[in-house]
Amino acid sequence: MSKHTCHWPGCQKDVPPAMWGCRAHWFALPKHLRDEIWRTYVPGQEITKTPSMAYLTAARHVQEWIKAREEAACPAPPSTPS
Repeated sequence: MSKHTCHWPGCQKDVPPAMWGCRAHWFALPKHLRDEIWRTYVPGQEITKTPSMAYLTAARHVQEWIKAREEAACPAPPSTPS
């Protein structure tokens, strides 16, 4: 079986293939996003490599939340006029 790592950007921690991420990053997600991942997960999708569109949408919502959180913590510097 191939190596599976946490889906949090930059995290290289090994996790079981059926898990979204490492414990620390999983519990850093709001409960409604964790619930969305579990609600759309189909047992065995990590083996068949065929996640549902609902699961892919849930995973995208998680990545969007992470990106927004990181941008809020470290906003881009203001642009200077040319």
